[in-house]
Amino acid sequence: MSSRVASALLLLAVLAAAATSAADVPGTVRHSGTLVTIDPRDGVMVVDEVGPWRVEKGATVTTRRVIGVTPDTKFNLFMRVDVPGAFAGDFIEVELDAGDLTPGDFVTAECVRERGRLVALTVTVAELSGE
Repeated sequence: MSSRVASALLLLAVLAAAATSAADVPGTVRHSGTLVTIDPRDGVMVVDEVGPWRVEKGATVTTRRVIGVTPDTKFNLFMRVDVPGAFAGDFIEVELDAGDLTPGDFVTAECVRERGRLVALTVTVAELSGE
């Protein structure tokens, strides 16, 4: 029985190591949070991301993400609409310009790592209900 436990622990360790190395493979990652600032001319935006959820001294802790934007970065708005012939409260995406984003917007950036920094492929603004 103890050899089964040892084998299971060894298998678990190998799988954990494989999962860690798989996470290092280049690909896209998403970061969501409140837009702090965006400067398309300098090619940068800053997002305060909540997660993993932590509270210190009574305040929610955020992680500040500096994300590059390029002329190829796509910006869009994800919003609810009530259109005749469609489902009530359906969602659509509307293309935006970087200048349409304002601090305080809730955004999700789909990014890749280039030369050690995050670069956004797409940035989606979530329209909050009541706006």
